Amino acid sequence: MYTFQQSSFKMSRNLAVFDFDHTIINDNSDTAVMNLVDHSKIPKEVKKLHRSDGWTAFMQGVFNTLHEHNIKEECIKELITKLPPVEGMPELIKEINELLNFDVIIISDSNSYFIDLWLEANDLTQNILKVFTNPARFVNSLLQIQMYHLQDSCKLSTKNLCKGQIMEDFIRTQKEEGVTYETIIYCGDGLNDFCPILRLREKDVACVRDKYKCVEMVKTAKEGKHVDEEGVVRTVKSQVCIWNNGFEIGKFKAVLSEGGEMLNFMKNDIMNGLIKNLRN
Repeated sequence: MYTFQQSSFKMSRNLAVFDFDHTIINDNSDTAVMNLVDHSKIPKEVKKLHRSDGWTAFMQGVFNTLHEHNIKEECIKELITKLPPVEGMPELIKEINELLNFDVIIISDSNSYFIDLWLEANDLTQNILKVFTNPARFVNSLLQIQMYHLQDSCKLSTKNLCKGQIMEDFIRTQKEEGVTYETIIYCGDGLNDFCPILRLREKDVACVRDKYKCVEMVKTAKEGKHVDEEGVVRTVKSQVCIWNNGFEIGKFKAVLSEGGEMLNFMKNDIMNGLIKNLRN
């Protein structure tokens, strides 16, 4: 069990936002399922869909190919339920939700069938308030997927999923229903996690996985040195925790002090796994 200070959280609600692939699970659910068929059997026109129509259209092409090669739902289900979690992530999610007054949501470019199936198999469904992802379901033995939404306002995100917009829309809806969040923790690893991290406040925490695509972007943006393709300087305002597993996020102990200020810890000694205090 983690050793968070429970008493610090009793007076306010908090929010933890998680990516799914390579953050909660230690794999990519889409590419894992894609490997159920020899890649040489995926038609060239399907492979081109990623660039022309986006990842969701490409994955529908993959699902069509799996169906054509008689890959049954049971086979896909068995693979998804056996995908390994990132070490310590299930424990972290349960603890912050059950003991530390965190609402936990998932925002992912995977799909609802994969995520719901995996959460149920790993006894985490009850700990997740809401999942925002591309809707998917089996129809006549074929897995069919749709885009979560269609957007063109955020150039940092794909057209089917702006995680920053989804996160802010959720927070706004919760506020309208009388729920406000004192602290927000965002956990992710990929390029599409950069947008929501940029929207975090100074008292929030961005938890980015070490050695994955998002971490270098966050490091440079924290220093005010990240310039995107359109020449816009992007700045990370929140505190930053760099992690390799869920236990390291647990060790940093983002806790609220009596004055409401965040005590933040950031991993800066990979060799011995220590999380040391980061003071600005």
